[in-house]
Amino acid sequence: MASRTFRRRPRGVAAPTRPRGVAALLLGCMLLAAGCTGGDDREARGSGSGQGLNGAGATFPAPLYAKWLADFQRANASGGVKVSYQAVGSGEGVKRFMNHQVDFGAMTDDELTAAEEDGPVLHIPTVIGAVVVAYSLPGDLPHLRMNGPLVGDIFLGKVRTWNDPAIAALNPGVALPNLPITVVHRSDSSGTTANFTNFLSNHSPDFKARVGTGKSVRWPAGVAAQGSSGVAKRIQATRGAIGYVELTYALGQDLGYAAVANTAGRFVVPSPESMAAAAEGLELVSVIDNFRVSLIDATGANAYPITSWTFLLVRESQADPVKARTLANLLWYMTHQGQASAISLHYAPLPSFLIDPISAKIRLISGPDGHALSVGR
Repeated sequence: MASRTFRRRPRGVAAPTRPRGVAALLLGCMLLAAGCTGGDDREARGSGSGQGLNGAGATFPAPLYAKWLADFQRANASGGVKVSYQAVGSGEGVKRFMNHQVDFGAMTDDELTAAEEDGPVLHIPTVIGAVVVAYSLPGDLPHLRMNGPLVGDIFLGKVRTWNDPAIAALNPGVALPNLPITVVHRSDSSGTTANFTNFLSNHSPDFKARVGTGKSVRWPAGVAAQGSSGVAKRIQATRGAIGYVELTYALGQDLGYAAVANTAGRFVVPSPESMAAAAEGLELVSVIDNFRVSLIDATGANAYPITSWTFLLVRESQADPVKARTLANLLWYMTHQGQASAISLHYAPLPSFLIDPISAKIRLISGPDGHALSVGR
């Protein structure tokens, strides 16, 4: 398969020169299958023939996947195949995909190479989301201003109170409470953590040296919670707490969340519009292969800087013809009809220029006879 790439079109601000790891793209290890209903360990099954299409992985996209997959099954598009999704975190999702315990997922480059020992793997983006810096404070403080160095110092335990001069300097005139800061981070291996630590390492040399980047890191401060829902609930229950979650989880717990400084020097509130702006500077250079380009620190005045895709990985060759067609139809629904519901759940739809290349990828899925399916035609 030919090499295929993206480049970022200049949008008034030079692109960061520092390298950005592929882990920053993986908004979680998304191992999906079709039937979430809610919560961080979600599983739903439709009626059918007893065959199953199974997945497990990231909590990051689970609220949107819950709607997509329930709608997909309600429309009887599954053809009788039982479908399920368990949002157990990216690391566990990768493990299950590698062990052939689930039907699809997403992973880093090294893990992708290992997975392809069993045949080609398709890497398909489904939606765009944001990692937000969420907090629980008294009073009306919905969008405090923060930048990468400040957030790095908070998560290193160097900034310990909410009225610290470093926070006050970015928020002049704001009555900051004299409260201790409680840092909350993920306890499980997580693509959300990979994206968040990638952003902090871009802006804080101290954070990069002491913590680094990855789905699972050694945090020098704070308390741990399981999954995005667990982190959001722990923040909500702890006065003065701060953590990182996908935007939908912060809104679900009525948390405040920061306006974060982007590469243009603007403090941007995360929203479907500012997530979409992070992808506006992308230009298609040639036919796309793995869609692996980072949206962290995207250029553009309106881009939210901790933005990323969510991905699904599926094996191109499927052993069961019925499951193969269900999987292809499901992916088609998610990347086509399902995009209309992304904004209502606080995600951003895929850029329109990606839809045709993604469609071509989905059409590569084949049954045991080796013939590609005619999905979407």
